[in-house]
Amino acid sequence: MVRSRRIALFIEDDNVANRLAVHILQPAGYQVERLNGEAELQARLQNDLPSALIVDDSLAPKTMRSLIKDFPTLPIVFYLKKAHSDAIIQRYQDGFQAVLTDQDDQVQALLAINRAVQRQEDWQRWFQFEQKRHAQSLEKRVADLERLHRIGGKISASLNLDHVLSEVVMAAVELTDAEEGNLMLLDKESGNLILRAAHSVGEQKTHILRVPIYDTLLGEVLRTQKAVILGGGELTKIQTAFLVRALIYVPLIMGEQSIGVLGIYNREREQAFSEYHQMLLEALADYAAIAIQNAHYYTANERERQKLHTILTNVRDGVLVLDEEQRILLINAACLQAFGLQEQYCLGKPIEQVISNQDLILMLKQSPSQWIKGGEIRLEDGRIWNCQLTPIADVGLAVTMHDITHLKELDRVKSEFVSAVSHDLRSPLTAILGYTELIGRVGPLNERQQEFVKRVQASVQGITTLISDLLDLGRIEAGLDARKELIDIRPLLRQSLESFTNFLNEKAQQLVVEISPSTPPVWGNPVRLQQMIANLVSNAIKYTPKGGKLGVRAWQEDGQLILQVWDTGVGIPPAEQPYIFDKFYRASNLPDDTSGTGLGLTIVKSIVEDHQGRIWVESTLGQGTTFTIVLPAAELGELPKPPA
Repeated sequence: MVRSRRIALFIEDDNVANRLAVHILQPAGYQVERLNGEAELQARLQNDLPSALIVDDSLAPKTMRSLIKDFPTLPIVFYLKKAHSDAIIQRYQDGFQAVLTDQDDQVQALLAINRAVQRQEDWQRWFQFEQKRHAQSLEKRVADLERLHRIGGKISASLNLDHVLSEVVMAAVELTDAEEGNLMLLDKESGNLILRAAHSVGEQKTHILRVPIYDTLLGEVLRTQKAVILGGGELTKIQTAFLVRALIYVPLIMGEQSIGVLGIYNREREQAFSEYHQMLLEALADYAAIAIQNAHYYTANERERQKLHTILTNVRDGVLVLDEEQRILLINAACLQAFGLQEQYCLGKPIEQVISNQDLILMLKQSPSQWIKGGEIRLEDGRIWNCQLTPIADVGLAVTMHDITHLKELDRVKSEFVSAVSHDLRSPLTAILGYTELIGRVGPLNERQQEFVKRVQASVQGITTLISDLLDLGRIEAGLDARKELIDIRPLLRQSLESFTNFLNEKAQQLVVEISPSTPPVWGNPVRLQQMIANLVSNAIKYTPKGGKLGVRAWQEDGQLILQVWDTGVGIPPAEQPYIFDKFYRASNLPDDTSGTGLGLTIVKSIVEDHQGRIWVESTLGQGTTFTIVLPAAELGELPKPPA
């Protein structure tokens, strides 16, 4: 007895509906549901399909066609009042699964309905079976893809090439249910394929260790970059004494070049491999190629890193690399030794927590535009290092430090010698100048003799000025002007500039003064600071042609006093700019009759450095020169504003 089956009736004639329900369907165990109107029919079918639907010609033909098309698995039986063979055939052609007529007895009608219902149930069982089969296949493919994903993760996380290649071959064997597999890489020196990894199930062991790339199947796959599948149960000789029943070879491709071959084999089983297995192997081959490429990159980077480490370890200069937040990224042995540090306690930490040298810390706090000028730092053991700060894009800052202690000592000895000689020359030069002034008192001199005396006096005065500059320079470098006081630079600038009024008028030059009201006070020696300003302004006047312009600017920036002296003069040749602060150095483009000792800028630089500052020059030939001085601002607050 068929149970729990529902039959829906869309029959206009009540007698026919009652006959089908009461006398045929219900006694056979069917539950019967009668539907009235197409709207109720559509709603019923959208909710749940019955086991079968019986309709008559009261249903519109268009709706009939729509039901047959939209519900192909629903058995639809047509009830025909009058049995005409043509009409019955037409209904079967329309797609109805059975046709009932008034002439059919109860048994015939029930058999037709049962066949229609049974066919639907058979279709449902077939669909369930196919669904389960495809679901299992899909689950296996998902599991395979998850395995591939895990292998990809291992490859990305590992730089051990042999381990990764072994994982790839093992996965190839397991995913394809093969008996064994191997991976061979091209050796460029010998031109052969060399075994790098192998895996087998059971007792099989591959004997392929080295294969030439010509006249071999492996070599063909390598050259053509196309996979090969062989199978069919027959034993095939791949190499001497190496017979297989089925195999897949896929190339390993890096960029556009083949670098190896991944293969799997069945030597005992007659099971063939499919295109799906080939797809899995090609994915594994891509992973293997990525692993090899990563290993090559890592090896190259490690080689360069070792080279850089060796250079940095053995170089005598200090090297320090900071990130954009001034945390230590790299510090070499010379730098560690200089500051008495250990590398493991430095890396990754802010430099201020590791290095206490205030000269270096203050230099790092300067604005990036000033880093390129560098500076000098003094270590606790008395050594002096010259520091250069170089910004590095996307990294931070590189600090290179060179020991210039011996140069400073040589400069000190030279300065002491020059100072001593200058001091000893001062007395005889004074005597010579005095006697030249007395010559005219003991008797008249002719015109030529007077000219000779004037030349002697001019030469003696030039030498005296030179000696005075040398003594000043020696005094500054010796630190004899160590006493400092709090100075408002603004009135000092105005006093210095007023002394040049006559010189400016003589050359019809325009002086532009830009002194910011917020210009900070500094700790310094007023005499030396005034000398510094005077030397720079004097040079600007001297090397600027008549009718030219020069100027002085002063302002505060990042807790520092910035002072600039600029002109529109002859400029300094680019190749000579690094040497203009050297003693006795004078630019090659100056007129021959330009007076000077070549010590003015040397004295300026010494005064700036004595005040813990820095100075640099920017000049364009034929357009002018700008000297920039940076001095640390005093930390005791502003001085009272000077009277207007």
